Amino acid sequence: MSLFKLFRVVVLLSILFVILVGTWMNERRLASWERPVWVTIYPMVADEDPKTERYVKSVDASAFEDINPFFERNLNFYGVSLSPPFQFQIAPVSYDLPPAIPDRYSPLSIALWSLKMRWWSWRKDATDGLVSADIQVFVLYHAEGNRGEMTMSVGMRKGMYGLVKAYASERAENQNQTTITHEMLHVLGATDKYVFSTGEPAYPEGFADPHREPLFPQARAEIMGGRIPLSAVESAYPKSLADSMIGLKTAEEIGLLSILQKN
Repeated sequence: MSLFKLFRVVVLLSILFVILVGTWMNERRLASWERPVWVTIYPMVADEDPKTERYVKSVDASAFEDINPFFERNLNFYGVSLSPPFQFQIAPVSYDLPPAIPDRYSPLSIALWSLKMRWWSWRKDATDGLVSADIQVFVLYHAEGNRGEMTMSVGMRKGMYGLVKAYASERAENQNQTTITHEMLHVLGATDKYVFSTGEPAYPEGFADPHREPLFPQARAEIMGGRIPLSAVESAYPKSLADSMIGLKTAEEIGLLSILQKN
């Protein structure tokens, strides 16, 4: 190997090492819940309906006002006092949509999409004129009933961003906030707790109160379980974040149990 090639390999490995260490340190810091997490919300017009555009231009911090109280209640339950848990900032309205999630979920297509998404989100962070955030949440607003460009929401821990399909109406804001919170928890390390084939909450981790007697109906949804179990075959979506909570397994995944044990 020539000296130049050796030097190039060393430089690339050094960059990779810095990225890996930086990612590890950032994940540990967020899991410590010692200071508020900075979140940039990007309101995006994701269809051509004029009503969608009008709604997105009206979006302000009030559209996300229930998220901090939800986390404060749940952090307090696990012995963590942090107010507010998140500092939200709203980016200007955007029409520049993220790379489309691939239709075929092959490892190669997902890897390529992930690289494109990391680059796209980095450019957004670099040009939004705001404080560089710990988490970016791209909220793609559609008219109600419009599947639009994006049929699902995702939260990516590696890139520290979430993509959320939301509906452009005030009556949908509670549902939107629940979806955003679910994806933010993915970014923080939480996993889904529902049966993928049916969407029903998985027992016991997807139940808010798995020890309840009788087990059904449950009063609330475990936020990563997604729904309120009403019977062995029936469930309902929570009307708002007030009808959801962070269960034990999710608390463990985002670092709350480690803090509780230390205290």
